[in-house]
Amino acid sequence: MKSHPLYLYALDPTHIGAGGYRMGRVDLTILRDAGSNLPKVPGSSINGATRSAAIYSLPEDERQRAMAYARATIDEKNKKHPHRGSQDPIASIFGYAEGDTEGESRIGVVSFRDAEILAFPVPTMLGPRWVTTAHLLERAGCRNVPRPPSEEQVIVQAGAAAPSRLNLGWLLLSAEARELPFPESAKGLPVFDHIRERLVVVHDNIFPAIVNANLETRTSVSIDFETGAAAEGALFTYEATPRGALFRGQVDVDDGRFRELAPAAMPLLEKALALACTLGLGGMTTRGFGRMQFALVK
Repeated sequence: MKSHPLYLYALDPTHIGAGGYRMGRVDLTILRDAGSNLPKVPGSSINGATRSAAIYSLPEDERQRAMAYARATIDEKNKKHPHRGSQDPIASIFGYAEGDTEGESRIGVVSFRDAEILAFPVPTMLGPRWVTTAHLLERAGCRNVPRPPSEEQVIVQAGAAAPSRLNLGWLLLSAEARELPFPESAKGLPVFDHIRERLVVVHDNIFPAIVNANLETRTSVSIDFETGAAAEGALFTYEATPRGALFRGQVDVDDGRFRELAPAAMPLLEKALALACTLGLGGMTTRGFGRMQFALVK
């Protein structure tokens, strides 16, 4: 098994819904991790968007065959396959489950893990700063990460403009300038240096509160197509992680059980991820949401 870190940098706000309406501050909330209460990009969302985009990354003859297999798979009867999953260029990499009596099922060569927040943009008096914690940086491979001694203090990247006090949204905290590491595996992102120079390490206890207090909340209304005006009673609000959020996930390639298929998985995966991130992850991608920059570490 080969594990490849995957970094996702949000070019647009990202809305990956929790699956329904909730009573509270907003109608449509975004998906959060149950343990940390932090927004994340689930592996199922990355997998679904990547698999869909992979079909359009194939040569024309293979694309038509893969589309025919995909249409047969979602057919209600699911009995007339143009070919089997083991012969399909997409299903053989991402896995398949055929519903007819003669069908087969098999897990995918590639597996996608949830992408969790690594650095989160927050407005300050010095412009946007990317907030993270020592624990998150260490999980990303950094060593000797300095930790704030208390919740009232933060550590900012050492530099000419390092302040003695820094506000993070509505919080004003004392700041200490130290040299902060940043995972070298994220160098494939064009914004790598920009984020590293503006990195802020906060205490683990206040990180979820800072993130959830600085999410984007939007209000929309359905349109009455007869009048062209807002439909009565159709106002709703929804959350989104802001543009600039940096997520870190992981893609596993099972080269132990699928030695013959694994070499073809990475080239297809990179092409598919490029297209999926261009089209957008999550919901409302046709309304300015979901575009990403990605870096897949080989």
